[in-house]
Amino acid sequence: MSTATTSKPDTILSHTETLQAREAAQALAGQRNARGKVQLRIEKKSVEVPEHAVPLIAEIMEKLGAGERVEVRTVHDTLSTTEAAEILNVSRPYVVKLLDQGLIPFVSTEGNHRRIKRTDLLEFKERKNAERRKVADELAAEGQRLKREYKLGS
Repeated sequence: MSTATTSKPDTILSHTETLQAREAAQALAGQRNARGKVQLRIEKKSVEVPEHAVPLIAEIMEKLGAGERVEVRTVHDTLSTTEAAEILNVSRPYVVKLLDQGLIPFVSTEGNHRRIKRTDLLEFKERKNAERRKVADELAAEGQRLKREYKLGS
């Protein structure tokens, strides 16, 4: 699940609701460090809130209390090539090339669309970031060995 905030005025809370959201956010924020149970009461019935949901609810209440609009969306386990390209900050055709080269595992749907597991994509991204860090460290070490100083933007 992810939350996105926007400033569209279609669901503005009343002053009382804003105060209630702030109060709920503060109560839940205090709960982050404590290990107590959080319960939701609807009329006479109480249900326990799952531990992982508490910070999400706290964030939603915090945003609503600040007068922001909140939208909740499901994060899917599989991604389209377009979604993968957005995460990697590259073009969709480049993602397709990476898939065709076997650098990122994927499955094809009946309509011949490629779907990528989020975990596979994030592992690829971390692998590439580690490679970039290694190359940057090697270049810095080589510069030190040659006693050269590199200045960016000069």
